Amino acid sequence: MKSGSLLTQLKILTFIPLLILSVLFFVFLYDSFREIRQLQTLRDNTQTIQNVSRLITDLQRERGLSSGYLESGGKRFVGELRTVRYAVDRDVRISDFFVVIHSLRKQIDARCISSVASFIAYSTVIKQLQTRFLALTRQIDDVDLLKFLHPFINLSLVKEALGQIRGSLNGVFSDARNPNKKLLYLALHAKGVMDISLEKYYVTASSAFAQRVRHILASPEYRYVDGVIERIALLTFPLPKEDPGYWFETATKVIDRIGTVEKGYLDTLRDYTQNKIVRTKVQILVELLALLALITFIVWLGKTLRDKILRNVTLLQQYKDAVDRSSIVSKADVGGRITYANDKFCEISGYSREELLGKPHNIVRHPDVPKAVFKEMWQTILDKKPWSGIVKNRKKSGDFYVVEATINPILNHKGEIEEFIAIRNDITEVIKLHEELERTQEEMILRIGEMGEARSQETAQHVRRVAKYSELLGRYYGLDDAEIKRLTVASPMHDIGKVAIPDAILKKPGKLTDEEWEIMKTHAEIGYRLFKDSDKPLMQAAAIIAHEHHEKYDGSGYPRGLKGEEIHIFGRITALADVFDALGSNRYYKKAWSDEEIFAYIRQERGKHFDSKLVDILFEHLDEFLEIRERFR
Repeated sequence: MKSGSLLTQLKILTFIPLLILSVLFFVFLYDSFREIRQLQTLRDNTQTIQNVSRLITDLQRERGLSSGYLESGGKRFVGELRTVRYAVDRDVRISDFFVVIHSLRKQIDARCISSVASFIAYSTVIKQLQTRFLALTRQIDDVDLLKFLHPFINLSLVKEALGQIRGSLNGVFSDARNPNKKLLYLALHAKGVMDISLEKYYVTASSAFAQRVRHILASPEYRYVDGVIERIALLTFPLPKEDPGYWFETATKVIDRIGTVEKGYLDTLRDYTQNKIVRTKVQILVELLALLALITFIVWLGKTLRDKILRNVTLLQQYKDAVDRSSIVSKADVGGRITYANDKFCEISGYSREELLGKPHNIVRHPDVPKAVFKEMWQTILDKKPWSGIVKNRKKSGDFYVVEATINPILNHKGEIEEFIAIRNDITEVIKLHEELERTQEEMILRIGEMGEARSQETAQHVRRVAKYSELLGRYYGLDDAEIKRLTVASPMHDIGKVAIPDAILKKPGKLTDEEWEIMKTHAEIGYRLFKDSDKPLMQAAAIIAHEHHEKYDGSGYPRGLKGEEIHIFGRITALADVFDALGSNRYYKKAWSDEEIFAYIRQERGKHFDSKLVDILFEHLDEFLEIRERFR
């Protein structure tokens, strides 16, 4: 090739990347302007969230005062209720709940609605308002912002739960001679939700914000509130007497202090977005200056083209060498035979270059990778399209390595494939770390399940056995591997809702009263609510298991009285695994049964409590279940 022709081609190859780079600069500028618009929207949404948060605080106070007003027969909290309604009316214009709230107030003023119904109606409006500002926060994809939005959401849930406790107990104390037990149970349920949300808050919050909340919880006001809740949780009738006015005022001080921490999060969000807007504008200016510099460079490059072409040829060779040193590179002809392998390819595969050249890439294929993957890869690059993916390969020693690979077909001027080039990065350690993280998550779920069981005199091994029994039942039932994995990992959470059940009921040695039994049964619904809003398949499995493991095949179970295959297979399996293990264990209310008694009971409940097919699987493979019991005794 003549030097003139080479220079012409090199000149074109020089200007094309510069032209592409200029286009990319305009793309970057467009993205920056789009990001500014998003940040400005976020800043506006922050003010909306703050307004809604203030409205929620006032509605929480109105809810609590209304409970006291109704339970006292309209004798208490008349003035306070009028004042807080004025505050609510000031902000309710930002929502579409004006008609709902004023209709509810008419019923309260006429005392033609129960305190429980009023409490639930206010709570529903508050929950809908919370859902709205949570929807605004879900639009945020900034990692730094999410670090304090998560604790902000958890703290809002803590404040709402404490507001429910304040309001429901205000109603209870307002009629001490005939306390409303439904309000009492609402308070106990809210206490469980508050404790769980508080734990989540401490996990996600920064040390500075967490310390502010701890300082609030160490205050005399909160110690008084917590002491009242603990005495009420004993469910000893008659209940301890409390002045409703003092109770409401003290609880309100605690809630208002938590509200100042909420405001601190929103102020941080607003300041962060404003600062980022400024930084983005600076970035745009820098990009414009860079583009101007690039244009100047292109003009200068045209004047000194010959020297620059020769310089770039040298640089291209150095770039090739840099890729060879940093990535795993190979080339193959149109038949797929290796024509080039760099040192890193030889090093990671364990083959010498002589052993690789002329061989197909199947020489490093790992048997774990399905043939369909390679078929799809080959079809893609034959269609003259690049292929990217993660591939597990086998070393000469038999060990494995995992690479993130991109295979590009190289075309000539006629559009025909000349060869293929593959560039890979070793991600073996990343994959191993990911697997370790999955194992850590599974262990965390197991430990949380153990914590819930430990309150009812059960050892940590119970949840391990239930998980292993569930895995065995799922496998013989015919579930696929992914379902079995979710079932096995999530089954330890079946009784996590018991963390919200008072010790006086959970650890009672004798038979529960009807009222105590109703409270005990709520643990299934509580466990379900903990996980139901997650979009993660594993958390959804935990929600199903917590909700349905006390349903019975004949429809006599709880909480929903589901029947037959209306009960999810995860619930049916966990029900049998849990009972099979629990009958053989000592509890507060019973002694362990013998094997003969356990087997007789399960046979008796075939088709009633338990799915007949699962019972048959249990006895067909009884030796495997007993071996699990012995191994995790």
